[in-house]
Amino acid sequence: MDGKLRDNDISHVVEADRAHVWHHLIQHAPWSGTDPKADPRIIVEGRGMRVWDQKGKEHLDGVSGGVWTVNVGYGRERIANAVRDQLIKLPYFAGSAGSIPGALFSEKLISKMPGMSRVYYTNSGSEANEKAFKMVRQIAHKRYGGKKHKILYRDRDYHGTTIACLSAGGQDQRNAQYGPYTPGFVRVPHCLEYRAQWDLDGEAYGIAAANAIEEVILAEGPDTIGALC
Repeated sequence: MDGKLRDNDISHVVEADRAHVWHHLIQHAPWSGTDPKADPRIIVEGRGMRVWDQKGKEHLDGVSGGVWTVNVGYGRERIANAVRDQLIKLPYFAGSAGSIPGALFSEKLISKMPGMSRVYYTNSGSEANEKAFKMVRQIAHKRYGGKKHKILYRDRDYHGTTIACLSAGGQDQRNAQYGPYTPGFVRVPHCLEYRAQWDLDGEAYGIAAANAIEEVILAEGPDTIGALC
């Protein structure tokens, strides 16, 4: 894990990426020319918190790791070996039946979450929130004639990028141009004192924020509110 390329020429990889990969959260226009400085960046290797690109340049990973999926760092042989062994034995089975790692890991998770008793596995935060929204709607139909279905979300919140999660997203810049959104989601004022909406601090600010949310609940009708996200 030193960032040195084992293949002296991976220009074909760069061109394949340029032509066929649609990247997340980045503009592709600069890569449309022939300037080598404008090539898409290809990450070829990682160790700990650092990764190397196709030019051998070292980067401190402040994106993929901590934000999304590699928060234990790169090059963890113990994890890689455990994944390999499990892939050979049983790579996947649908959630309609259990599995040994699924059952054991749920036990570990629940031991760290007092008051909880059950785990529902998903592949992302967006999917987890989608499932929670569906649970709220299902409970509304089973117990409240479908009326108690509205989900409150706070200004400035982020809950994912599917349409329902964007409907519960309070970041207008991130949501731009993806509407129309799923009905039944209602925005309430945020509770972030460092983005203060009132000239208050400490406990008084918290009370004001709670009261502002209560005002929305009363305006919408408490018998229509199923959850606060």
